[in-house]
Amino acid sequence: MKQVMSSWNSRATVDLVIQAREQHPQAWEALFERCNSEMVRFCRRFMGPYDPLRRIYQSQDIVHEAFATAIQKIESLRSDASFYAWVRTIIRHKIAVKRRSELRSRPATDADEPAEDMTHETELATCEQSLHVVEAILELFPDYSEAMTAFAMVHLEDFPAEKLTEVLGVSRRTAYRRLEEATKLLRQRLG
Repeated sequence: MKQVMSSWNSRATVDLVIQAREQHPQAWEALFERCNSEMVRFCRRFMGPYDPLRRIYQSQDIVHEAFATAIQKIESLRSDASFYAWVRTIIRHKIAVKRRSELRSRPATDADEPAEDMTHETELATCEQSLHVVEAILELFPDYSEAMTAFAMVHLEDFPAEKLTEVLGVSRRTAYRRLEEATKLLRQRLG
């Protein structure tokens, strides 16, 4: 019988995050085991139209890199219950950096194909904008973890806003306030 994993915001996961803060290697191993497959699936959704085998391996690499970053920066996470959203935001950042690098290294098209070149420029500009937003979310995450969790889930992952009450464990009104707060903070940060 397959063991059902606890929900990502379960008390068991929060306890593991608390232990990980205290630098217990077993806690990091358990956290990785608990959320690795979900994080790889999450990553693969955002990797783009690659060959599926390449996407699997790149997704695994990105998830490993994200966990390495989480280990290094765990002290900046103030809300243990926001661990998954924080790591997923780190993953989005790594994907955006990788995508930007690929777009920048793509060979220029012939002068006879201006429409395709314009598409490349537009895609690169969109990637740059996405990267700035994700970087701003990561910068604000330590001080505004609930607001940034709400924003990342709704706007980066297409999570239904109505479900935030379950995830954040707050009333509907408070969940929407968190979304408004995050939007305001990000507008201030991004100008």
